[in-house]
Amino acid sequence: MDRNPSDSRDRRPELVFASAAMAAVLDRVRKVAALDTTVLLAGESGTGKELVASWLHEHHPARCDRPLVQIHCGAIPDSLLESELFGHVRGAFTGADRDRAGVFERADGGTLFLDEISTMSAPAQVRLLRVLQERRVTRIGAAESRPVNVRVVVASNENLKRMVEQGTFRLDLYYRINAFPVELPPLRDRSGDVECLTRVFAERLAKRMGLPESKRIGADGLRALVGYPWPGNVRELENAVEHAYILASEREEIELADLPPEIAGLPPADYSIPAGVRLTEDGLSFRTTVSNLERELILQSMRITNGNKARAAELLDLKRTTFLEKLRRLEDDGAFGFALAGPVEHARA
Repeated sequence: MDRNPSDSRDRRPELVFASAAMAAVLDRVRKVAALDTTVLLAGESGTGKELVASWLHEHHPARCDRPLVQIHCGAIPDSLLESELFGHVRGAFTGADRDRAGVFERADGGTLFLDEISTMSAPAQVRLLRVLQERRVTRIGAAESRPVNVRVVVASNENLKRMVEQGTFRLDLYYRINAFPVELPPLRDRSGDVECLTRVFAERLAKRMGLPESKRIGADGLRALVGYPWPGNVRELENAVEHAYILASEREEIELADLPPEIAGLPPADYSIPAGVRLTEDGLSFRTTVSNLERELILQSMRITNGNKARAAELLDLKRTTFLEKLRRLEDDGAFGFALAGPVEHARA
């Protein structure tokens, strides 16, 4: 994305949140926004890394009126990536019929956002490291390098440190781009943001569709939205609101049935652990109380992980075989108010 500097002030990105987790993220990016330090944005797909990169650009006093250039490294074939990054001269390879500047040169004076840097090939990693170190770029086929003045922001939804350990990402490049890491939390860890994000998406859709005002979200629908674990994060939430808008049609209120089936089909989830049980003079059944708490924790783990049994077992620090056996007993007792993604696997002896 090459941003036209003339309209940057009218398109300043807005970070919408109500959670403490995102407040901490904003506090962190504020500290680095006016600096030229390379920023590494880490987090799952759909958590808003592109939006934060844009926010960083717009809040750099010396660069906000210069280009913001974005490149998705995973969307470009390896054979073309280096040319896209560094440019080429005429005749450098078959099809190179003219000189062409790469994204480093096009972003000169502004910000370059390298999205999904984890997908970059080993040769491209070597050349990228050299450019970041020398602040000069050599077009493919050229003999001389050119100076570039860019602020670099990179993003990855993969664990780059683990990739370094596995030998698939260069250690020296990792240290170069990891000067100031920022971790964006998944939406399931900041459920307090769901309502305000839903409201903003609804307002944008109303404006886009030419409606006089945005649709209301019914109480049941809002509970379902807040209770859903959002494996696709903010991007999935935005799509869900648009889906609901279409089905609601002429109605002013979005109902539970207007939401995507995987969201509407789940009961509202309470992610909080029940308060401590109080023992009174009337006594209680120890076995029943412990059994109910175990049942609730297993149900919560399945909701949070959207039915991923291996991940649910990890959340509860249980062996997979132990978790599956407990899950099977709950299923036999009819404890689930919603359908599991598949049959419960029986633990093997």
